[in-house]
Amino acid sequence: MSTPTSQPASCFFEKNPSLVLSRRAFVEGAGSLLLMMAVTGSALTGQRLSGGNHELGLLVSAFATSGSLVGLILALGSVSGGHFNPLITGLQWLAGQRSLRCTLSYIGAQITGAMLGALLANSLFDSLASEPLTVMLNSKWILSEIVATCGLMIVVFGCIYSEKALTGPFGVGAWLLAAIVATPSASYANPAIALAAILTSGPVGLTVSSATVYVGAEIAGALLAYVVISIAYPRTP
Repeated sequence: MSTPTSQPASCFFEKNPSLVLSRRAFVEGAGSLLLMMAVTGSALTGQRLSGGNHELGLLVSAFATSGSLVGLILALGSVSGGHFNPLITGLQWLAGQRSLRCTLSYIGAQITGAMLGALLANSLFDSLASEPLTVMLNSKWILSEIVATCGLMIVVFGCIYSEKALTGPFGVGAWLLAAIVATPSASYANPAIALAAILTSGPVGLTVSSATVYVGAEIAGALLAYVVISIAYPRTP
């Protein structure tokens, strides 16, 4: 069992934690694949429709990405918890809410699924022929990714501890929509997506060095959120 028996019914926890781990991990991989395909495909579509207007293309991508994530969490969350993000899984492990075996299985499936999603998007949209994103890895971009990720994890775990299962998908979608538009780093806020972006080009494509820095910033943001949530929702024995 990967969650404690005292854990109340909530979002981002599977309905049946005794379900075979391979099935739950498979669902995490499948959801991550579809999420990455939506992220990449919507960015390329926005690039094509915007006619060089970066802000319009970003808005198209923001709506499509946040909408796809809401749908995936609603559809698959009862099976696996609907994380599709190693940071959610990792923080649950850090809080003692998930076993190490389950955590590693989920994270492996999420990264693999996201990479397959990037490859699928490449075949659908010919993204490798598109202009890659030029990432200026300065302190502002790094801080941007820290803030975007911190905000996302605060929303995720705030919804978890509110014990209202349906708040999670819409809270995450709302924050992601806002953060993609409001932050210069475009709020990847997900190491699986950042690593998978190495395999594609177009507006979401990242170099290996850029992805590595993004992942580091995302982990820092997640740990900062863990501190905030620990203060906001102190755990009792």
